[in-house]
Amino acid sequence: MRFKSLLISMFFLFFTKVSYAEYYNEVNYNTYHLKLNKEKKGSVDIKDSLSGVMSNCEISGWSKLESKGAGIISLTSDKLGLLISPGNKYLLLKDVIECKGGKIPLKRLAYFEDDISTPIDVNFNKKLVLAVIPIDAQLGTYQSVISYFNGKDNILSGLGFWDRAKEDVDEQGNTFSVGDSIYLGKISSNGEYVAPNDLDCSFDSFPGVWDVAKKMKVVFPSDKDNSVIDSKCKELFSGEKTLNELGGKFINTK
Repeated sequence: MRFKSLLISMFFLFFTKVSYAEYYNEVNYNTYHLKLNKEKKGSVDIKDSLSGVMSNCEISGWSKLESKGAGIISLTSDKLGLLISPGNKYLLLKDVIECKGGKIPLKRLAYFEDDISTPIDVNFNKKLVLAVIPIDAQLGTYQSVISYFNGKDNILSGLGFWDRAKEDVDEQGNTFSVGDSIYLGKISSNGEYVAPNDLDCSFDSFPGVWDVAKKMKVVFPSDKDNSVIDSKCKELFSGEKTLNELGGKFINTK
């Protein structure tokens, strides 16, 4: 029964307007502007604003499922991949920007619960995937999965994180929203931290920012000014400074 409910939620997530803020969005990388072609399904438009060159490349392996994804793409935080909605498919950014009218192979991510979740960020060097599972897509409630490539379990556990063993989910205290974009959550540039729905290192954040290796939440308890906490959180996530240098702490939420 639970699996059936998840499939219904996945249906609404992929095929209804309420799940996405915009259609056929454009992704920018350096001087490149990338966008799925609305008229020519299964192809991507590539424009280099520096040279003025425009090209269109076919995506090999494109299926009817991807055609129903409203043209939504998202650049991974490590700037190595373009995630294609819906499902767990992606393009390597290098393949896209180097294409001159040929074909680009559509690749697949394999990770824990990849059949019922949507990847929202990837760190290819650490082979790490951040994904969300819609508990009730109509209400906009989700739980998170953090998995290694070909992983067999959810690396993190606790409130806000998917647990296959639990039959029922407390939507009031154990789920989160993603706002206007399902791609709000991110993995840090060094792959050490994840933020499933928002970059928030405050004590009462939910789910907050987590250290993947230590499997613990990260906070800055000595700082009371929200702007200071936000600034330190961004420095930590960008890899500019370490948690120790910033005066942060780990907390056990269990």
